[in-house]
Amino acid sequence: MDDQHHDERTRIPEAMNRLLTGQPTTSNGSLTVVALAAEASVHRMALMERHADLKNEFYERVRTPKPARSWSRRSGCGRPSQS
Repeated sequence: MDDQHHDERTRIPEAMNRLLTGQPTTSNGSLTVVALAAEASVHRMALMERHADLKNEFYERVRTPKPARSWSRRSGCGRPSQS
């Protein structure tokens, strides 16, 4: 694996995390391969072909439901508490 591919494989998971946490920096924030490629500064076809495993991981993470947050009256501040 050359340096460019290694660099891409570092940027893609970082971009995934930004998109999945709603903190995009260079894309429109949509949970799509196009936005992931833009967020990681990687050509879309490189993501689809060279890094298909990371693309699949991204879609799996998008499809996996997040744990629900519950509101607790005991927390006092009206903030959600993790249950």
